Amino acid sequence: TIFNGGGFPSVVPSNASAMVDIRLMPSTSVDDILKKIEDIMKTIINERNEFYRKMTFNSTSSARLSASITIKNQLPAATIDSNHPLVLSCVNAVKKILSITPTTNGCGPANEGYMLIESGIPTICGFGPIGGNVHGVDEWISIPSMTQTVDIYLDIVSNYCQLFG
Repeated sequence: TIFNGGGFPSVVPSNASAMVDIRLMPSTSVDDILKKIEDIMKTIINERNEFYRKMTFNSTSSARLSASITIKNQLPAATIDSNHPLVLSCVNAVKKILSITPTTNGCGPANEGYMLIESGIPTICGFGPIGGNVHGVDEWISIPSMTQTVDIYLDIVSNYCQLFG
Protein backbone atom coordinates (compact mmCIF):
# COMPACT_ATOMS: atom_id res chain seq x y z
CA THR A 1 0.00 0.00 0.00
CA ILE A 2 1.33 3.42 -0.98
CA PHE A 3 -0.07 6.79 0.12
CA ASN A 4 0.98 10.05 -1.54
CA GLY A 5 -0.11 13.57 -0.77
CA GLY A 6 1.13 16.90 0.44
CA GLY A 7 4.60 18.24 0.79
CA PHE A 8 4.77 19.29 4.41
CA PRO A 9 3.38 17.75 7.64
CA SER A 10 1.25 20.74 8.67
CA VAL A 11 -0.28 21.50 5.25
CA VAL A 12 -3.47 19.82 4.07
CA PRO A 13 -2.74 18.59 0.54
CA SER A 14 -4.91 19.66 -2.38
CA ASN A 15 -4.55 16.16 -3.83
CA ALA A 16 -3.79 12.75 -2.39
CA SER A 17 -3.66 9.23 -3.73
CA ALA A 18 -3.43 5.70 -2.46
CA MET A 19 -2.39 2.55 -4.28
CA VAL A 20 -3.72 -0.62 -2.69
CA ASP A 21 -2.82 -4.18 -3.68
CA ILE A 22 -5.70 -6.55 -3.01
CA ARG A 23 -5.10 -10.18 -3.90
CA LEU A 24 -8.34 -12.09 -4.16
CA MET A 25 -8.96 -15.69 -3.23
CA PRO A 26 -11.12 -17.82 -5.55
CA SER A 27 -14.19 -17.32 -3.33
CA THR A 28 -13.89 -13.50 -3.39
CA SER A 29 -15.76 -11.41 -5.97
CA VAL A 30 -14.06 -8.39 -7.53
CA ASP A 31 -17.45 -6.65 -7.69
CA ASP A 32 -18.06 -7.23 -3.95
CA ILE A 33 -14.67 -5.75 -3.04
CA LEU A 34 -15.18 -2.74 -5.33
CA LYS A 35 -18.64 -2.11 -3.83
CA LYS A 36 -17.21 -2.17 -0.29
CA ILE A 37 -14.47 0.29 -1.25
CA GLU A 38 -16.93 2.56 -3.08
CA ASP A 39 -19.30 2.52 -0.08
CA ILE A 40 -16.47 3.53 2.27
CA MET A 41 -15.39 6.30 -0.10
CA LYS A 42 -18.96 7.64 -0.43
CA THR A 43 -19.38 7.70 3.35
CA ILE A 44 -16.12 9.60 3.86
CA ILE A 45 -16.88 12.06 1.04
CA ASN A 46 -20.41 12.74 2.29
CA GLU A 47 -19.29 13.25 5.90
CA ARG A 48 -16.39 15.50 4.90
CA ASN A 49 -18.48 17.59 2.52
CA GLU A 50 -21.29 17.97 5.07
CA PHE A 51 -18.73 19.07 7.67
CA TYR A 52 -17.30 21.62 5.20
CA ARG A 53 -20.78 22.91 4.33
CA LYS A 54 -21.61 23.46 8.01
CA MET A 55 -18.26 25.11 8.75
CA THR A 56 -18.60 27.57 5.86
CA PHE A 57 -22.28 28.32 6.59
CA ASN A 58 -22.90 27.90 2.88
CA SER A 59 -25.67 25.44 2.08
CA THR A 60 -25.03 25.75 -1.67
CA SER A 61 -21.32 25.03 -1.44
CA SER A 62 -20.12 22.53 -4.02
CA ALA A 63 -18.39 19.37 -2.88
CA ARG A 64 -14.81 19.91 -1.78
CA LEU A 65 -13.80 16.27 -1.69
CA SER A 66 -14.03 13.75 -4.49
CA ALA A 67 -12.51 10.36 -5.20
CA SER A 68 -12.18 7.81 -7.96
CA ILE A 69 -10.98 4.24 -8.37
CA THR A 70 -8.63 3.13 -11.11
CA ILE A 71 -7.92 -0.57 -11.47
CA LYS A 72 -4.30 -0.94 -12.50
CA ASN A 73 -4.50 -4.68 -13.15
CA GLN A 74 -6.80 -7.52 -12.26
CA LEU A 75 -5.51 -11.07 -12.03
CA PRO A 76 -7.52 -14.18 -11.23
CA ALA A 77 -6.85 -16.27 -8.17
CA ALA A 78 -5.34 -19.72 -8.65
CA THR A 79 -7.38 -22.79 -7.87
CA ILE A 80 -7.27 -26.48 -8.70
CA ASP A 81 -9.85 -29.15 -7.88
CA SER A 82 -9.01 -30.73 -4.52
CA ASN A 83 -9.64 -34.14 -6.10
CA HIS A 84 -7.17 -33.57 -8.95
CA PRO A 85 -4.53 -36.36 -9.08
CA LEU A 86 -1.72 -33.83 -8.50
CA VAL A 87 -3.40 -32.52 -5.34
CA LEU A 88 -4.10 -36.05 -4.11
CA SER A 89 -0.44 -37.00 -4.78
CA CYS A 90 0.68 -33.99 -2.74
CA VAL A 91 -1.71 -34.71 0.13
CA ASN A 92 -0.62 -38.36 0.23
CA ALA A 93 3.08 -37.41 0.15
CA VAL A 94 2.64 -34.95 3.03
CA LYS A 95 0.78 -37.61 5.05
CA LYS A 96 3.54 -40.13 4.33
CA ILE A 97 6.53 -37.84 5.08
CA LEU A 98 5.15 -35.56 7.83
CA SER A 99 2.33 -37.71 9.25
CA ILE A 100 -0.15 -34.83 8.95
CA THR A 101 -3.09 -34.16 6.63
CA PRO A 102 -2.61 -30.82 4.87
CA THR A 103 -5.51 -28.51 4.10
CA THR A 104 -6.10 -27.36 0.55
CA ASN A 105 -7.46 -24.02 -0.63
CA GLY A 106 -6.99 -21.54 -3.45
CA CYS A 107 -4.39 -18.83 -3.50
CA GLY A 108 -4.22 -15.25 -4.60
CA PRO A 109 -2.61 -14.29 -7.91
CA ALA A 110 0.75 -13.30 -6.44
CA ASN A 111 2.47 -15.99 -8.48
CA GLU A 112 2.44 -17.48 -11.96
CA GLY A 113 0.19 -20.38 -10.93
CA TYR A 114 -2.94 -18.85 -12.45
CA MET A 115 -1.21 -18.58 -15.85
CA LEU A 116 -0.20 -22.23 -15.78
CA ILE A 117 -3.68 -23.33 -14.71
CA GLU A 118 -5.32 -21.21 -17.43
CA SER A 119 -2.98 -22.92 -19.93
CA GLY A 120 -4.17 -26.35 -18.80
CA ILE A 121 -1.12 -27.18 -16.68
CA PRO A 122 -2.14 -28.53 -13.24
CA THR A 123 -0.45 -26.40 -10.58
CA ILE A 124 -0.19 -26.35 -6.81
CA CYS A 125 0.73 -22.93 -5.43
CA GLY A 126 2.23 -22.04 -2.10
CA PHE A 127 3.57 -25.42 -1.03
CA GLY A 128 7.09 -25.34 0.32
CA PRO A 129 9.31 -25.35 3.38
CA ILE A 130 8.47 -23.64 6.65
CA GLY A 131 9.81 -20.10 6.79
CA GLY A 132 9.05 -16.48 7.48
CA ASN A 133 9.38 -12.88 6.32
CA VAL A 134 8.56 -13.98 2.77
CA HIS A 135 9.86 -11.44 0.23
CA GLY A 136 10.99 -9.24 3.11
CA VAL A 137 14.01 -8.34 5.16
CA ASP A 138 15.62 -11.39 6.75
CA GLU A 139 13.55 -13.94 4.83
CA TRP A 140 14.32 -17.39 6.21
CA ILE A 141 13.47 -21.08 5.89
CA SER A 142 13.86 -24.00 8.26
CA ILE A 143 16.62 -26.30 6.97
CA PRO A 144 14.96 -29.47 8.37
CA SER A 145 11.71 -28.49 6.63
CA MET A 146 13.65 -27.92 3.40
CA THR A 147 14.89 -31.50 3.33
CA GLN A 148 11.39 -32.76 4.20
CA THR A 149 9.96 -30.66 1.36
CA VAL A 150 12.45 -32.18 -1.09
CA ASP A 151 11.37 -35.66 0.06
CA ILE A 152 7.72 -34.68 -0.43
CA TYR A 153 8.41 -33.30 -3.93
CA LEU A 154 10.20 -36.54 -4.88
CA ASP A 155 7.25 -38.58 -3.64
CA ILE A 156 4.76 -36.37 -5.53
CA VAL A 157 6.71 -36.72 -8.79
CA SER A 158 7.07 -40.47 -8.35
CA ASN A 159 3.36 -41.01 -7.62
CA TYR A 160 2.15 -38.60 -10.29
CA CYS A 161 4.39 -40.15 -12.96
CA GLN A 162 3.10 -43.62 -12.05
CA LEU A 163 -0.46 -42.40 -12.66
CA PHE A 164 0.34 -41.09 -16.13
CA GLY A 165 3.59 -42.88 -16.92
